[in-house]
Amino acid sequence: MKLLTKRTKNGWKPLLTTLLGVGIFMACLLPYRAVMNYHEQRHLFRWTGYYLREQWAADDGWKELFVSFVTQFFHIGWLGAAIVALLAIALQGCLWWLLKKMRLGLSWVYPLTLIPSLALFYYVFIPSDYKTNNQFRETVDYDYLVRTQKWNAILRKSWNHAPETPCGIWSTNYALAKKGLLLERMFHYKQIGPDGLLMDAVRMDPLSLYSLSDIAWDLGMVNSADRFAFDAKQRLPNNHKSGRLYQRLAETSLINGNQKVAQKYLDILRSTLFYGTWAKEIAQKDDERLERNRALRQKTNDELAYAKDQILEELAKENPENTLAADYLMAYKLLRLDLEGVARLAQERTIYQQQRAPKAIQECIAGHWLLAHPNDSLPIGIDKSVFETTVSFINTINTTGNRQHPSLDVPPYNQSYWHYHAWATTQLRQGK
Repeated sequence: MKLLTKRTKNGWKPLLTTLLGVGIFMACLLPYRAVMNYHEQRHLFRWTGYYLREQWAADDGWKELFVSFVTQFFHIGWLGAAIVALLAIALQGCLWWLLKKMRLGLSWVYPLTLIPSLALFYYVFIPSDYKTNNQFRETVDYDYLVRTQKWNAILRKSWNHAPETPCGIWSTNYALAKKGLLLERMFHYKQIGPDGLLMDAVRMDPLSLYSLSDIAWDLGMVNSADRFAFDAKQRLPNNHKSGRLYQRLAETSLINGNQKVAQKYLDILRSTLFYGTWAKEIAQKDDERLERNRALRQKTNDELAYAKDQILEELAKENPENTLAADYLMAYKLLRLDLEGVARLAQERTIYQQQRAPKAIQECIAGHWLLAHPNDSLPIGIDKSVFETTVSFINTINTTGNRQHPSLDVPPYNQSYWHYHAWATTQLRQGK
């Protein structure tokens, strides 16, 4: 009876420890899953004697060894969360054991042993910028969603809170394009111009280059994908390695025929736990695994010498199945306010003559014909509701002389191409 009473009195202690583990496990999987991805792609643990000796010989190399060993498991969400939770429990258990050895293991002290585990989770696992910098947090979150191809989650996030970073905006446009909705709904979301589709690497923070490389790769812009990944690799701190970036650099090198360069990256990836199988398979089945991107890739080697719309037009013409490039080309023309270019592409895409064109294209052409071709017939069919909304929008601007009139900042006007056009024209006039 006394033993049962003792167990009952002390039963709250393991329960408290269990709650600590479950709480941290769920925190890693839900609100901080993107943080695990952030850590994982900035470290690379290799299971070789050379790597272990190299790290151990470096100043504070043992810290990098420990961090890299732990973060490699973050590649798999639930496994990474379980590792972090077990480390938190182990730390708390060791502290309690030490206190008991020192004869300080009083019951009221037990809850205090949870504090170091919670403090390390908050101050070490979660980057300080993630807690204080909204733009950094947004970039981390969207980068993870792009990497894991969670298109619906991206659109929900953008709809609930308009993105504040270029990464958030181009991730939203990419998700729309992957769902076939870019030209239908792109102006339901915030746009900042052509940079909301693709941006130059020199203007970006390193973290944004990861998702930018993914988008370029999917479009068939192999050289741009390679350049973005290489720039991101070069900016990793303390000569760290990244499995995600090495994967991309191996892929682009194989497609470009740089076998020796590709082999260098594949050799490193083969010695890792979670990228090793991929590296072995891609080396053996190069043609199969990379067939799509080899077919889609641009024929122009020096992408820097050409405007993005030229590259996208080449990609779309060279491979009619590359609908992603075709949609991005049209979106790029829309965002650049190239109204004649939009009309030309719409007439070239015969599918728009046979069935309804996407909403953004209809709005652009309807307004452009009203302003510049009032006596010409429309080149494509326009929905009645789209035409009426466009006429009303343009008439309001002509009547009030105000492109930012409050009556235009409500649906359906603020979800139309001409709402963006008015904003972009104002920005150009102000020299922004």
